[in-house]
Amino acid sequence: MKPAALIHVNTAGEKETIRLLEAIEAKQRQVAELTIAIETLKSEVDVFERRYNAHISRYYLELDKVELEMKEYHLRLQLRRENVSEEEIEARVESCFRASRARVDAYEAVNEPEPTPQEDKLPDTKAKHLQDLYRKLAKRYHPDKAMDTTEEERREQLMPLINRAYNEQDIETLERLSLGETELHVPEKTDPEKQRALHTELRRLNRAASELRFEINRLKTGRTYQLKQQVENAKKMGTDLLTTLAKDLERKIKASRGQLVRLINMWHRSK
Repeated sequence: MKPAALIHVNTAGEKETIRLLEAIEAKQRQVAELTIAIETLKSEVDVFERRYNAHISRYYLELDKVELEMKEYHLRLQLRRENVSEEEIEARVESCFRASRARVDAYEAVNEPEPTPQEDKLPDTKAKHLQDLYRKLAKRYHPDKAMDTTEEERREQLMPLINRAYNEQDIETLERLSLGETELHVPEKTDPEKQRALHTELRRLNRAASELRFEINRLKTGRTYQLKQQVENAKKMGTDLLTTLAKDLERKIKASRGQLVRLINMWHRSK
């Protein structure tokens, strides 16, 4: 039963209360739908990023490493022609390319698989809050309590998300989904006090919806999502953009390695 249906309408104040309750219900649905949308979007971006790193990033890294070595040997050969001592040559090479070498090393470290981080243990008060939020949301969004098929589908999408947030100690997501709770049956509260509480809750829901829309827009304008869209659009036209890009990079790496071998041979012959 909807919360609004629990109010027997007689006065203008009661009509305002039910209007606010209906607005809160609608905004709760919107926050839930936006939360599902952002979870889906993040999952899609993560899957694409893993695929991109597996197929492409390693080629860019290899090409950067080979091209950096080529620049180092070009400088060695130039300094050799200027009759600079070998010790000074190596010092100059190290000095000139220190920053570039550090960038390549850092990029390589970022792309190495990391061990699964251990979750920090929450303080008892936060752990209790997390558990209370989870239980409340699991009860509120249980698919068996849905009033129609659309609501059931929404709840079936929300429950894995709620479980994920609980397991990852994502209190922010659980708190956002729990917005809209009101205490209307406290005898000591007057109608104006109840309406002020409803207005406050509605403002919190509006703010949460705005933050979610902003985050969705941020993700969609990000480089990874834009590249994902390009790859998907190319696929519709019958082109595997990542495979094409990988093959192009392989050709560049092969050509660069050939040049690097020639430079290394020239360096050894110049000694």
